[in-house]
Amino acid sequence: MLDFTGSKVIAQEAYLNSLDAALGDGDHGITMRLGFQAITSALSGLDPTVGLDAIFRKAGIAFMGGTGGAIGVIFGKMLMSGAAPLHGAQQLGTQEFQKLLHEMELAIINTGKAKVGDKTILDAVHAANQAISDSDTTDVDLKSAVSKAAGAAQKAAQDTAEMICRVGRASRLGERSLGCPDPGAVSFGIILGAMADWLAETESTA
Repeated sequence: MLDFTGSKVIAQEAYLNSLDAALGDGDHGITMRLGFQAITSALSGLDPTVGLDAIFRKAGIAFMGGTGGAIGVIFGKMLMSGAAPLHGAQQLGTQEFQKLLHEMELAIINTGKAKVGDKTILDAVHAANQAISDSDTTDVDLKSAVSKAAGAAQKAAQDTAEMICRVGRASRLGERSLGCPDPGAVSFGIILGAMADWLAETESTA
């Protein structure tokens, strides 16, 4: 799944760079490509019997090691923090996915000191987390849960275009940051959308 997700993110490299050019250095797409390429390399020789926690932890370490800048650290720690609730799990289920989003949101808050509404990746992660947390997922299959979270994240990412950036380098732009969605939030929406696509394709070929 991570390989499939990475390929979808990498395909949007130019778009993500264009979003970042309006707010920062214009290299967000490059960073995401390097990060997912590092993940693919790190996981290629991993024992297929290891648990999901080991996979996510190794993926997070690889992402941080293969990238630079704030988003490299933040996204890497999101993956590493998400590993904790997956301890002992061999397959991702709805409840594990819900815990994964919760831990990812906490990781951003603790690492970047951002708040919801600051125009960061947190806005998309929070929306995805709330979409799942606010509903009873007891009998909801993983594909439906991920699709719902993806839709919420993608909407939240586009909504950041109407926000003024409050943290990071782009905060110095003030009102000039209006009109462009946060590239980190957009990336997260792409990631969840890719996960939903992978689950749909897997189900159709099962």
